[in-house]
Amino acid sequence: MGVEAARTTIPYPLRGRDGELTSLHDHLARLRSGAGISWLIEGAPGLGKSRLIEQAMSAAREDGFAVGHAVAEPGDVAVELAVLMDALFGGHEPLLERAAFGDSHASREQRYWLLQDIQTLLEQAALRQPILICLDDLQWADSGTRAAIRTLPARLASLPVGWVLAFRPAEPGSDLGRAVAEMLRNGASQAVLGLLDRAAVAEVMADVLGAAPDDSLLALADGIQGNPFFLLELLSGLREDHLVSVDGGHVTLVEARLPRRMRESMRRRLARMSPAARNAAAVAASMGRRFTVAQLAAVLEVPASALLDPVQELIGSEILADGGQTLSFTHDLNREAVRASQPSSAVHALDRQVASALLAAGALPVEVATQLASSAVPGDEVAITTLMKASDVLASTDPGQGADLARRALDLTTEAHPLRGPLVARAAVLLSAAGRSVEAKAFADSALRKALPARQEAEVRLSIATLFSISPEVRAESCRRALDLPGLPPDLRARLLVQLFYSLVVAVRPDQAQRLLAEVRHAVEQTGDSAARFILELGESALQYTRGYFGAALTLADTALRSGAELSEDHRLWLARDFRSRILAIMDRGDEALAAATEGIRAAQQARQGRALLLSENNRGRQLLQRGNLGDADAALEGRFSPDDAHLVLSVLDADAVVALGRIALHTGDLRQTELTAAIAQVMLKSGVPGVERHAAWLLALQAQAAGDPARARRWLIARGEEERLSVFPLFPLDPADDPQLVRIALDAGDRELAESATAGAERRAEISPGVPAFLASAVHARGLLSGNTALLAEAVTILEAGQRRLALASALEDLAVAEIRTGHGGQAIDPLDRALLIYAACGARWDLARIRRRLRRLGVRRRVPAERRPATGWAALTEAELAVVRFVADGLTNREVAERLYVSPHTVNGHLRHAFEKLGINSRVALTRIAAGTQEPA
Repeated sequence: MGVEAARTTIPYPLRGRDGELTSLHDHLARLRSGAGISWLIEGAPGLGKSRLIEQAMSAAREDGFAVGHAVAEPGDVAVELAVLMDALFGGHEPLLERAAFGDSHASREQRYWLLQDIQTLLEQAALRQPILICLDDLQWADSGTRAAIRTLPARLASLPVGWVLAFRPAEPGSDLGRAVAEMLRNGASQAVLGLLDRAAVAEVMADVLGAAPDDSLLALADGIQGNPFFLLELLSGLREDHLVSVDGGHVTLVEARLPRRMRESMRRRLARMSPAARNAAAVAASMGRRFTVAQLAAVLEVPASALLDPVQELIGSEILADGGQTLSFTHDLNREAVRASQPSSAVHALDRQVASALLAAGALPVEVATQLASSAVPGDEVAITTLMKASDVLASTDPGQGADLARRALDLTTEAHPLRGPLVARAAVLLSAAGRSVEAKAFADSALRKALPARQEAEVRLSIATLFSISPEVRAESCRRALDLPGLPPDLRARLLVQLFYSLVVAVRPDQAQRLLAEVRHAVEQTGDSAARFILELGESALQYTRGYFGAALTLADTALRSGAELSEDHRLWLARDFRSRILAIMDRGDEALAAATEGIRAAQQARQGRALLLSENNRGRQLLQRGNLGDADAALEGRFSPDDAHLVLSVLDADAVVALGRIALHTGDLRQTELTAAIAQVMLKSGVPGVERHAAWLLALQAQAAGDPARARRWLIARGEEERLSVFPLFPLDPADDPQLVRIALDAGDRELAESATAGAERRAEISPGVPAFLASAVHARGLLSGNTALLAEAVTILEAGQRRLALASALEDLAVAEIRTGHGGQAIDPLDRALLIYAACGARWDLARIRRRLRRLGVRRRVPAERRPATGWAALTEAELAVVRFVADGLTNREVAERLYVSPHTVNGHLRHAFEKLGINSRVALTRIAAGTQEPA
């Protein structure tokens, strides 16, 4: 049982929520069976969200579940994982042992691992006892908690871990709105509370007043319009003013008027109380939802004994409730009404007074930051330094909130204040880190130059340019702005130049990067900066890759890694290792490439490097796709991207992973995933990053072609301009098998120029890399399609047969068959179609398989599903990877333990588990364990 807000527990049945109560009990039954559930409760204040949560907690405890509960406070928005930590580790009987958990004050990079730690602890606990986690008022939750509710319910769906989450209506584009949308896509259900109907109002009145209300009472209640909170206020007031009487089993009105407490504002209600009670209520409203008598006494600077009568008076008037260890307002609306009853200047002063008292009592700066931000006045030195410290804490976990606090602190300073420069610098960097690029640019251009000398401004802009999470276009512009500043020292200028070069390369602007290269080399050589040299070598490697010189790219990647060995670990060193693996893959050194990607996953997990793990897992998923291991590739990539976060796909490596996921969906006939990736791609198409936009256009073109609409496919290819279609390729990173597909789209759309351009590009890459079979096969395949030459297509098949690119081989076989049919040799098309059929069946490419069978039927040949194909359902349907995961999970291992044994990420383990459940027709580990115990596994 976690920390619970002290609320008035009303000893009456919950009326007017029959549908919600039925849904609640259905969810608890599912949880009891061993599967996870997520139930979202949305409603305006006073509609009964907290009552439903109380009902859920009570029913869960009766069933023997472990229950955690926490309520977000307005000030929690600045405290990382505050609400979730309360629910998991708070109270007399915490759900989880705090000693088993590491430090929760960590960077956003480490948040990934914190959530992994929480997931592991919940997995272990849920294997012993079903768990229900109830979080209320999530509109005030911090970014870490919002991230948790987006990820943990889906990851724990196979275990008896339930989530009941309540919040006020969320704006669709807000962080909470996006979290809710993603949870609904992942299978959560939602109850949207409305007003009570007249029958429910009558039932509530009968419960509270002890008898059925007459028509006059019901007419009086009509003015409440079915809001449960105000209805109870009305009924309490009627009793308080003796305006009702019971006669003959009915409650009647003594006098037809609203009770005084309903007619009066909170200001007048408080005016009828003692001065001590009024003061206590006003101060308490600035302290948050929960507080102790000792805290209240400390702020009021009176002994606790002096508050006994005022507190009792407030409890008697149903403004406060006694929760045992703490006091709380009976409802948020009462707290808000108390605050609204005071002059705004008084509220600010009280907020400031409370913040000072909490700081004096040892509160962390981040815990009082929200109060200080709203209550401090210019020149408040304590507020300035406290907000700066809080901003520093939030910089790594919630840069947007950190930026807002830094800017608020800046508003409190004078022009000559010594902290003004550091605050401007911090706000500029954090606004960029938060992805608020337009706001960040405007702030930097106006505030940086006013507050900082040229060198310091350049250093701030360099910091912005090294942020991996923002657009390379923004990073490049930051470098240009800095380089325009006068009097920069050579070492700073060199770092800016090399960062500009690198940003242009990863934005896939190779011509601009090439023009800058000589100047960058000279600057780096002059300064001898080892970090700059490493970035230069990595950037040159990527530039050579985009030019098609893969041998040179590999040599430069190796050189960069040797240079980077002198540096401390940073994201670019991990990126260099990942990029080297991708070069190996493109050069048909497949086993080395896959081994390097797997080692990258192992090393990233060991070093707790979240971004590096994502890169390596995306790389591995892409390589598995090219080998035709569609199920394993899907497990690695699925669930990493959503339309709500598509604006954050600013790296070509992330964009490539979206394309890979979309291609998997096409091969497997997964319409939901196809629609999802199409929505993501359409957002990516507006990113402003050329490399990302080209990936988006390519995926949308592939989807249109798969739908039988080559004209629409061509329209996607010209989304960035008519001439741009000729330079969509080569993509970065590229897939040699894409060239024939582009030729096919161009020919079907009647665009001969594009087909010839794509073929020439493929032949140029094959000429540059004569020892790489994939490029030779691609060039021959493309030329064969363009010319309709069956001999060339047969040659492409022969080359691909010696490699590991099964989908490319099947595609070449199919094109060979189509060419034979077009030349009137339908009989010679049957064998390549049969061979393509076997490959697609073995890969699980259901959509391709259906297409091949249609082609065969047109030739008068009917083929059953090949014996080599796994069944669609049942134990025998599981792949080797899925079987390995299932065996470990059935033995009671957590996702992390399975991941460590198989050298994959917990995300991939969860993906395999989800696929296995679908094939076995189950939804929980409990059911899996039963099946595993009673099934003879294949040898």
